[in-house]
Amino acid sequence: MDRNEVLSQFVSLTNCSDNEASFYLEAANYDLDRAVAMFYDQAPQALQHRSTAAATHRLPQAVAPPQSAAHRPRRQRRGLLQRLVQFPLMALGAGVKVIVEVVRFGYSCTTSIGSRVLPQSITQTLQGATQMLLQGNQYEDPPQSAATFKQMLQQRYDAICPDFLETSWQDAAVQAHRQYKFLFIYLHSPDHEDTDQFCRQTLCDPDFVHYVNSTFLCWGGDIRKSDPFTFSSQLHVAHYPYVALLSGSNERTKQVASSEGLATPSDIIQMLQPAVEEHGAQFVADQADHNERQLNRRLREEQDAEYQRSLLADQEREKQRLAERAAQEEQQRAAQQAQDAERQAAEQEAVKKKKIDLASALQQRKASKTAGLQVEPPAGSPNTAAIRIRLPDGSTAQRRFLADQPLQVVYDFVDSLEQLTSMTYSLATTFPKVIYGPDKLQQTISQLNLAPQAAMLVQPHDDD
Repeated sequence: MDRNEVLSQFVSLTNCSDNEASFYLEAANYDLDRAVAMFYDQAPQALQHRSTAAATHRLPQAVAPPQSAAHRPRRQRRGLLQRLVQFPLMALGAGVKVIVEVVRFGYSCTTSIGSRVLPQSITQTLQGATQMLLQGNQYEDPPQSAATFKQMLQQRYDAICPDFLETSWQDAAVQAHRQYKFLFIYLHSPDHEDTDQFCRQTLCDPDFVHYVNSTFLCWGGDIRKSDPFTFSSQLHVAHYPYVALLSGSNERTKQVASSEGLATPSDIIQMLQPAVEEHGAQFVADQADHNERQLNRRLREEQDAEYQRSLLADQEREKQRLAERAAQEEQQRAAQQAQDAERQAAEQEAVKKKKIDLASALQQRKASKTAGLQVEPPAGSPNTAAIRIRLPDGSTAQRRFLADQPLQVVYDFVDSLEQLTSMTYSLATTFPKVIYGPDKLQQTISQLNLAPQAAMLVQPHDDD
C-alpha cells in the first residue's frame, strides 16, 4: 500500500485535514495503526489547538509576564451565543470520556482472548493503541516529561546528550530571552526510521553536543507527549528528526533556522551559524568564536599527544605571563595611586597656604587702610556724598565722603571692612549699571555722579 492510500485511509478514519494526516503519518513513519493511536491520544489537545489557531501566530510568542490586578481585563459575562458555541465542545469532551471508559472496560475483557485468536503483531498494535488512548486523558507535567526524555536519551544511547532544560518549552523560551541566548529545539519522534541514526551520529556527537551546550539554551521533547506535541503542531512539522533555533529578541520569540530530516553534525552547525551571525548579539559572536578556538585546540590535542603536552606548557607559560603582567599592573596602579595622593595633598597644602596668605594680606591691608582713613564728615555737612556699600555676603556698610574727594577713598574704606574677603574687586552701581574700575580711581565722587548719595556693590574678581 503506497503512502497516498495510507493518507486517504487515515483521513477517512479520523475526518481530519490532509496536513494533519501527513503530520501524524510522518511522525509514525506511515504506520497507520500507530498514527491513528497518536491522533486519538492527542484528541483533546488537537481540539484546543483548532479552536485557537485562528487567533495565534504560526510560531507561539514567548510567555508574557503575568499582568497585575490593575491591568487584567475584566471578565465579561457569557452570553447565550457563547454558551451555544461551547456546548458542542462540552458534549464532545463528555463523549470522549465515555469512550475512554468503555475502551478501558473492554480492554481488560478482550486482552486474554485477543492474544489467543489474533496474530501477535496485530495484538501488540491494538494493545499499544489502547494504552495510548487510555493514557491520553491524563495530564503529564511538562518538567517531568522533559526530565524523563533527557534520561531516556542518556540511557538508550549511552552518551552525553545536549543539556536539555527540564521544563516546558514556554518556560525555556522565557529563560533564553532573559539570558539573551538562542533556544535550540529538538523534537523527537521514536517511531521514525531516521531517529535512531540521527541521535547516535548527530544529536549525541561530542563535538555537536559541545557546540550547542556552549552556544545555546537547549530544549527537547518526545512528540508523543502533550507539550512537545502541541509545540510541533503549532509549527506544522511534517518531517523528522526536527531541529530549530528560536530567537527571543525584542520581547518576541521567532524561528530563525530549522532542519527537517536526517542531517550530520556539520550540516546542522552550518545551518545554525548563519542565523547566529545574523540575529545574535556581539557577545554571542564572541562566544561562538571562543567555542571554535576551543574545538580546534581539542582536535589538535587528539591528533598529537606530544603537541598536547607542548600546548599545555604554552598555556602554563601564558598563565604565568598573565599573572606577572597582572602583578606589574597592580604595582603600577599602586604607584599611580600614591602619586595621586601625594599630588592631592600638595594641592590641598597649596590651597591652605594660599588661604593663609590671603587672610594675612587682607588683615595687613585692613590695618593699613583703617589707619589711613580720614575722619567722616558729620551728618548734614555741605558738599558730601552718602555712599552705601553692599558686600558679597549680603551685609552693608555706609559712610559719608566729601564730594570733591577721589573715588580712591571709597575703595580705601571698603578695604578696611572686616566683611571683605577678596583682595581684588570692583565697585559698581546697578542703576545705571556702571563699573568703577582702576581707570576711575582719581576722579572725584561728584564727577562720577555719586553725590549726594549712591548705592554700590562689591564685585569680587574670579582669581580670588
